[in-house]
This record gives sequence, C-alpha cells and structure tokens, in this order.
Amino acid sequence: MRYLLIILLSIPLISGNLSKLYKLYEKQEYESGCRLAKRLYRNYLKSESFQTLYGLNCLETDRIDEIAKPMVLLKKSKESRQNASYFGTILLQKQLLRQAIVDKRELGELKLPKTNFFISKIFNLFVEHKYSEDNGRYRMEDGDREYQLYIDSRDRMVVDIYKDRKFLKRYIYN
Repeated sequence: MRYLLIILLSIPLISGNLSKLYKLYEKQEYESGCRLAKRLYRNYLKSESFQTLYGLNCLETDRIDEIAKPMVLLKKSKESRQNASYFGTILLQKQLLRQAIVDKRELGELKLPKTNFFISKIFNLFVEHKYSEDNGRYRMEDGDREYQLYIDSRDRMVVDIYKDRKFLKRYIYN
C-alpha cells in the first residue's frame, strides 16, 4: 500500500516533467530542454517518450553528444528504434566530418542514411565533394543555405549557417 501511494503521488511529477520537456521543445527552447532532460535523465530511464524528447532537444544545441545517452535506451518500439537510428546516424556523421577535416581523411563513397538534420546535409555535400576549401574552412551550399565547416583555435568543430548570405546560427561541437 505504501508503494502504491508513492507511485500515485509521483505520477503528476512524472507527467509534469514530460509535459514541461515537450513544451520547451515546442517553444524551441532547446538549450533549456536539454539541460532539464540531462538533470532528470536517471529518473526516466524506462520512458522512451522522455528519452526521445531528451535527444531531440539536445540535437538542436551545441550538446549533440548528449543524444548518445537516450539513443542507447530507445529500443522497445519500432518508432523508438527509428529515433535511435536517427540519433546514431547524426552522431556518426558528425564524427566522420571531424575526422575528415582534422586528419584530412577522404570519406570516399561512404553512404549513410540521409536525414533532414543539417549535419546530414553537410556530410552528404562533403562526401560528394560539393565544397570549396580555403585555409581549412569548408564552404558548402544547399539551396538558399550556405554552411561553413571548420576547426577553431580551441580544437572545436564549428558549423556556421547562412541564409541568403546572412548569418543565421553557429554550432560549436567539442
């Protein structure tokens, strides 16, 4: 009986946190959502909805490596496994891009699943040699977007995104 009471009292807390995380994602407050999810992560190891929102919030920030945590837990449903593959693809593409520009490693005809996330677009343009390089700065175009990929002086991979030649956003990955 005591355990039932604890569970019943924690249900609003659980749904409240999940709801809060979803609202942060909807409002595109990804950094706040990623921080909240990281803080609550251990409380929701079995909630694939929470883990998915954790990954999606962190994906849109400079904390892309955080998506590895929820990725390994997403395995119960078909949708969760698809989300895990999506996260894994993006992490692999990010890592391969870093290796290619730091180590000057050719990616050849490497084919990975395509996603709509900007790292995938950059990765595919890079593999297809659709870039210009000047002093370690790789420039790529995709429609009205331009991406600049480089390693900064602190050894971080940086992606600058422009639209119609106007700076939109910078992502910095350790």
